[in-house]
Amino acid sequence: MELFDENNNSGFMKEFEELLNIADRLLGPGGCSWDQEQTLLTLQPYLLEEAHELIEAIDQLSDEKMKEELGDVLYALIFIGRLGEKEGKFTLKEAIRSVSEKLIRRHPHVFGEEKVNSNDDIIKNWEEIKKKEGKKNPIDGIPPTLPSLARAQKVIHKLRRAKSPLVLGKSGSRDLGERLWELVKEADEQGIDAESLLRRVCQGYEEKFLKSFVS
Repeated sequence: MELFDENNNSGFMKEFEELLNIADRLLGPGGCSWDQEQTLLTLQPYLLEEAHELIEAIDQLSDEKMKEELGDVLYALIFIGRLGEKEGKFTLKEAIRSVSEKLIRRHPHVFGEEKVNSNDDIIKNWEEIKKKEGKKNPIDGIPPTLPSLARAQKVIHKLRRAKSPLVLGKSGSRDLGERLWELVKEADEQGIDAESLLRRVCQGYEEKFLKSFVS
């Protein structure tokens, strides 16, 4: 299946190959000793930091910063990919093929003959396909390293889709943790990302404090 116009992507592929060559030079003989000492584990905090810097750039709606930070995230992924190849764990080609096959498999309404009438149908099909891929239950696969607020909303969202009684109605509990859970549930009901919302509110208070602190 030919999905892309080769001519329209030739410029992009040239830039991508150049970035691959830079990574190879840094990791190869005569390259950077710091880069060569890195492992998949030591690169975890680097990837996390770069991802957060991209999120910050998106919050600021800064085109220049988004462009820069997106490039940094892309290089972090390439660096990890090249290290995986170096250690014989996987190849970038395999990773790219894997995600391509997954996206095509999970979008039969685009790449196949599946008919859908709404986004609800798309989500339902998505979940069914993930079951066939080995997903054991609605909350299987939620990363345990997610921040607590984001993880709570992810669990709530999945439980709501599964129509679990655990997320129906209000608990009325005075426990602070339960009240936080209810607020996150309310955010999810309104289609609001609680993690991003709280982060932006926090940034607003930081800016107000810094203005008053300077003056």
